Formats: sequence, C-alpha cells, structure tokens
Amino acid sequence: MKTVNATHLKNRLGEVLARAALAPVAIERHGRIVALLVPPPAAKARSPAHRRAPRWGRHEEARAVELCAQSDFRPSRWLRAGDASTLAGVAAMLASERGFDRPRMLALAERLHPGMSTPAVFGRWLAQTPVDAARFLPLLRQRKTELRAHHA
Repeated sequence: MKTVNATHLKNRLGEVLARAALAPVAIERHGRIVALLVPPPAAKARSPAHRRAPRWGRHEEARAVELCAQSDFRPSRWLRAGDASTLAGVAAMLASERGFDRPRMLALAERLHPGMSTPAVFGRWLAQTPVDAARFLPLLRQRKTELRAHHA
C-alpha cells in the first residue's frame, strides 16, 4: 500500500485520487496513518481493457461522414480522422449499406483494425460503440446527395 503525507495530499490531490482509484492509499500525518483512501468496489474490478470509449463528437462524426461520402478508401486518411477501431467499425457497418463497395469497405475495416470484419469483433464493436448509426447513416446519405448535386 502506498503512503503519502497529508501535505502531499493537499498539494497533489488529483494525483493521489487517481492512484487511490486503483489501489488503497494511506494518508500519514506526523508519522501516523490517519486515513485510508480506497477505490469504490466497482473500480477494483475495472481493468485496462475496460477503458472509456473513444471520443465521438460532432467533429469526429463530420470527418467520418465526409470520408464516407467521398468514397475515400485510403487507410492513411481514415487513421488521421480519429480512433482506428471506431472508424474500422464504421467501415464494416457501411459494407452492408447500398452504394458502398462491400469488399473495399471490409478491406478498409481490416486495415484499420484487424478482425473487424468478423461477426464476433464487429458484434463487440456494436455493443460498445459511441457511433449512433440512426444518426450517422442519414447524415451520410444527405452528404452524398449534396455531393452528387454539386458535381452535376
């Protein structure tokens, strides 16, 4: 168990709390342990594999919509657009959408995140993705329509 003195706790509360979220931390004052900071029961079961989902805000969504609408299959562009795992799931999802080249979308998904084209991995992605397909797909259809009208 890590021990910190009360002054260190006062000056570095955030750092000590972050450490205490993972394991108990003893607080020492004048050479005696006066308190323990312990993680809540749910936090003890947490492992590094259960990290927060990647950020998927309006900016990330707009970048993904633009890549998809322009049918840009270059993995380097997709990697610069955001989290590779999230975008690999988007590519796998679009493989079943009309108007998208299924083999190329699945190949892109595999390049971004190996295994994403398999039902097991894609199923896990669906269960934890921050992507809202009910919002994303209509935005994508609208953008594709705008691009077609612009080029006509």
